Amino acid sequence: MRLRTVLISAISALFITMSGTALADAHTYYQGKTIRIMIPFSPGGGTDTFGRYIAQYLGRHIPGNPTVIAENVTGAGGLLGSNEFAERVDKDGLTLLTASGHLNLRAYLGLQGLRLNLDELTPVVAAPMGHITALNTRTSGIESPLQFLDTPRRLTKGITDPVGLVEALVALELFEVDYRAVPGYGGRGDTRIAFERGELALTTQSTPAYLARVVPLVEEGTAQPLYAIGFVDAEGRPVRDPAAPDIITAPELYEQIHGAEPSGPAWDAYKVVANLVQNTRGTIWVHSDVPPEALEALRIGVDAMVLDPEFQATGETMMGGYEIISGAGLDQIKADLDAAPPEVVTWVQDLLTDRFGVRFDR
Repeated sequence: MRLRTVLISAISALFITMSGTALADAHTYYQGKTIRIMIPFSPGGGTDTFGRYIAQYLGRHIPGNPTVIAENVTGAGGLLGSNEFAERVDKDGLTLLTASGHLNLRAYLGLQGLRLNLDELTPVVAAPMGHITALNTRTSGIESPLQFLDTPRRLTKGITDPVGLVEALVALELFEVDYRAVPGYGGRGDTRIAFERGELALTTQSTPAYLARVVPLVEEGTAQPLYAIGFVDAEGRPVRDPAAPDIITAPELYEQIHGAEPSGPAWDAYKVVANLVQNTRGTIWVHSDVPPEALEALRIGVDAMVLDPEFQATGETMMGGYEIISGAGLDQIKADLDAAPPEVVTWVQDLLTDRFGVRFDR
């Protein structure tokens, strides 16, 4: 099943009413120009890798064959580069932004100090990636996921940046499980090492990291998969992670335990947060009010790029079994987020503020 997305800010109706002149200009707009793809994170991470992957191929397919360069603008956990893109670059289509799913969520929630407003941006291309929560069988005292709510011990969950773990935290809230948040970890890799040592009962890792680093623990009997965060379709039905289709999703486990589908504020938040974070593991954004011919040229370029056999071959390894999202697949975002109750934002903000002290500007 091809995953449809949750991104933010759909392609504008501008394309429907665009004049013939503007369409013609799309084929010459970028000729002889250079496109800068800003990456607000350090080199070597997943978002950087995605941005550079797109930069390597995009210029070959945009009409006019512009030069495309990737540039890391780092600082303050992504805020420095994001705020520069939001407030200080020309809106001419010559500067794009690479964002992670959690940076997109920070903007969606209005994280304090972040000036990025996704309502003013249009997605150019995106890539999904799932997450899987596992149990340490020795530390948790649980032998089956069905015993999740009857654990004999209080479960421990390592905390890095709480917003960066929000899909995992909302899943725990969905089950109303009693867990103890253990702060002070530098990243998911650190929590995984603590999990391996038996210091933590729970870990949530990206699906590629789970398959590479946690599956060996499952095979030796010291860990077991609890659930995949999974995706949620337009009708609110759970969709399994395509890179781990044999692992049930959190809402599926909820139904097995309770005999009914999940409901309530945590479920409403889960449907928004899980899709937003996971469908936008990497996202390239452009300002929505750039010249219409620039938007059209970018879309033409991406549509051609995703059909490039070399691009596809490179992505087979880098994408870990997930498909690049482009074209009409990007349009689902606005409908999904517009359909989310306003209380969802407030509920997630309250969770992160009350439990972890995260502050928001709105």
